[in-house]
Amino acid sequence: MAKYYDTLLWEYIKNPWVRWLSLDKLALKNDNYEMISYDQVTNKKKLNFKEVELDSAAIYSAEDVYITNQIFLQHKEEGTTDIKILNDIELPLLEVLMNMELTWVHINRDTLKGIGLLLENEIDSLEKTIIHEAGEEFNIKSPKQVGEVLFEKLWLPKGKKTKTWYSVSADVLWELSHEFPIAQNIVDYRHYSKLQSTYVEWLLDLLDDNELVHTSYNSAVTTTWRLSSTKPNLQNIPSSHWIAWEIRSAFVSRFENWIIMAADYSQVEVRLLAIMSGDENLLWAFKNEIDIHHKTAEFIFPWSTITNNERKIAKAVNFWVIYWISWFWLSKMLGINMKDAKIYIDKFYENYPKVREYLDNTIKNCEEKGYVETMFWRRRYLPSINDRNSIIKSAANREAINMPIQWTNADIIKIAMIKIAEFLKRNSLKSKMIMQVHDELVFDVIPEEKEILKTEIKIIMENIVQDIPIPLKVDIESWLSWKEAK
Repeated sequence: MAKYYDTLLWEYIKNPWVRWLSLDKLALKNDNYEMISYDQVTNKKKLNFKEVELDSAAIYSAEDVYITNQIFLQHKEEGTTDIKILNDIELPLLEVLMNMELTWVHINRDTLKGIGLLLENEIDSLEKTIIHEAGEEFNIKSPKQVGEVLFEKLWLPKGKKTKTWYSVSADVLWELSHEFPIAQNIVDYRHYSKLQSTYVEWLLDLLDDNELVHTSYNSAVTTTWRLSSTKPNLQNIPSSHWIAWEIRSAFVSRFENWIIMAADYSQVEVRLLAIMSGDENLLWAFKNEIDIHHKTAEFIFPWSTITNNERKIAKAVNFWVIYWISWFWLSKMLGINMKDAKIYIDKFYENYPKVREYLDNTIKNCEEKGYVETMFWRRRYLPSINDRNSIIKSAANREAINMPIQWTNADIIKIAMIKIAEFLKRNSLKSKMIMQVHDELVFDVIPEEKEILKTEIKIIMENIVQDIPIPLKVDIESWLSWKEAK
């Protein structure tokens, strides 16, 4: 058994679909005991906790300790405190995450301010263009005024209606943007405004005097077992479009002459699909280092010399099949007609027949066992898999399909983090692991350690899963900023 234990993590392992697990909810659920809430003790957060009277603070804190211990005793009685996933993955990861949080991340203030100015200029330019296209002044930030201009003045096709007005949601504008430039410009205006407020201004506010920002990694929040990052969410830093991409150029080393290194799993979910399904065509493409999206495009568009757009469609098909997406939703996402979307998905299964067989068998096995599991034996119970309601059943089918791949992917990056942290400590290296972003790990690296890190990190990450027909692949780059290291 590990030297420490975490009751929340084990509850999360049992019930990852339950949002916002808490002592209060567990005490009420397990023992019908209502705990003193934080709102009660702080008068609905009007008081800082250090301002709470000592007697009240002591009772509140002691109750937390008591209930935590009660949950631990229940876990011991259930015989679950020595569960392998908890002790081999989740608990060791806590120390890694703690060290990453204590390391903080350096962001160059002047670079970020410069990106803010670029965004301001782009927002001003778009505002002038939109007003010119509309033929009148209006508040682009007002959904009601946008709706009046688009649907009453310009007579664009109306989308779904809300209780008070026609919707100008992202989905509605995205569909209109294929035909009407003003809709595309409003989409861009919103996008750049969000980048300015959500990323540039927010990050600038959070930087301390040393240009460092602290994030919190949460290991018991998402339903896919991935880590999440909050205050700020560094996993949500944009990775597309020219100005959005520039934000990453502000992420640099805190040390003079040090560099940023990024190690990113390549197409890991599609590789896992090939491994789990055993499909010969998928495996052959990866074994021969064929561009898998280009290969799928050749199946879907056999008469064509593959264009960038056709590869983009194939890439979407490759990834979205993993999530059991319907041809209807594929057509909406790609902006193509439903007939073509159905043909693309059918072509995929026709040329990767064992994928369809694997997905069908996954659902069948889940119907029989009531759960699906990852390559690391993590289970997801799905009692609704046999529901008579077709909508509920379909939702359970989608979860059964994508959980083994998504959760295996999440475990792989977690195990990689643990092993890399052990490697850094064992070799007394000064370089630091500073961020985890989806399938990517980011490091602050001393130049003298660059080559050993590049070699060893790649070996560690590509060998997390043993005895598989194709290897996992990791791309590693290093340069002066996070943007350049990608």
